[in-house]
Order: sequence, then C-alpha cells, then structure tokens
Amino acid sequence: MIKHMVVIIVLLNLVGCKLFQYNSDPKVIANGITIAKPATHSNLAYIWLPTANTGNKALYREAFDNNVINFSKKYNLTNLNPKVQPMFDNFIIEQGGAFNTKTGKLESERVQAAIQFTFNSIKQTYPNIGNLLVIHPKENSIKIVDGTATWDGVEQHVLTRSRDSVEFRPAISIALQYYNDVEKNNFHEVGLDLHAPDLTDNDKYEQILKHILTPIVLLNTKVK
Repeated sequence: MIKHMVVIIVLLNLVGCKLFQYNSDPKVIANGITIAKPATHSNLAYIWLPTANTGNKALYREAFDNNVINFSKKYNLTNLNPKVQPMFDNFIIEQGGAFNTKTGKLESERVQAAIQFTFNSIKQTYPNIGNLLVIHPKENSIKIVDGTATWDGVEQHVLTRSRDSVEFRPAISIALQYYNDVEKNNFHEVGLDLHAPDLTDNDKYEQILKHILTPIVLLNTKVK
C-alpha cells in the first residue's frame, strides 16, 4: 500500500501539486518494553477494557484485532483473545458492570478483580502463560509539524500541501498493562494511529504489534 502511495505522490508532484508527506503506517521509535517474566512460548493472551466498546474506539479495536489475526498467522502465535475476552466480559457483567451507574466512571477495583480472575482462569488451561496483556484505548490531541507527528513512542506521517505547517489532530493511543503473578502494575502507553480506522489493512500495526508483543510471546516465522 505504501508503494502505491509513493507512486501517486510522484505523479502529483510531476503535475505541479506540492505534496511533501504522505499517509503512513505508524513507526515505533521507543525503546523496547521489558517485563519481569519474559516470553517463553507463543500463546498470546490479551483483553480489551470496556472503554474500547464505543464510538471510534470500537473501530480501532476491530482494526487492531484484524491485525493480530494476520500477525499471529505470520509469526505462528496462538491467539487466545477469543477465549479470554469472554471470561473477562462475563465476570464484569456478573459483578454489576464496569462503570459506576451514578458517575459513569470505570470501576477500577472491579476491573482489576476481573483481570486477576481472567489471568488465573486462562492459566488453568495454558499453564505456560506468564502474562495477560490488558489494553485500554485513549484519545489524544497531537501536534503535527510538516506532516510528521511524534507521540507516545511512535512516528506517523500525514499528507500536507505546504512546508512549515503546524496543526493538531485527534489520535488514538493504547494504554497497556502487563499483568502477571510477579508484577501487576507494569504500565506503558503506545501511540496507535492518527488516521481514521482502516478495517481493510491487516498489516498496518505490524511494528506496534512487534513492539508490544515481543516481551510476552516468541515470534517464529518458520513453518510449523
């Protein structure tokens, strides 16, 4: 897709349109993530918090999950999200829901109890799992200079027709909690996207997936 975009940019420049940047996939520029219990297997267990179920966040979640499916095939991972997500969601529902009915705020203690329950439950079936990755999408307003945005450890480009341009746009980041039986408060935040959700591009987040999943699963490109 990027190659096609570059060709289009060249053609537009030839006919007089001054386009200095292009819409790009997010590029990770942060240092690697370290956790107490590094990867020893290829079983991927991750869940989304209920904050990912509304508006554009739900579409970014769907795009992310589509990328995970493709990424799992490429690197021979066993994607356990379809199993662990219902465990988490059902526990939350049984406990009265994730949000306070009066304030609308997330019930953090209830959510943490659901995370612990999910982690313990999945380990009964997959004892080698050392970490449960918990994902919470966040909306940000980020600064773009000359078509380039840098935020939360990623860099991404957008199309612009002028140099020395400065603008602010909404973007999505993902707050991550690496939950295991040694440390329960290992939090990180990583930029995800400043473009509209794309449900057709299943490779867009490959760099981000490598960055956030390498600590907890072994990536293997060899055929099983």
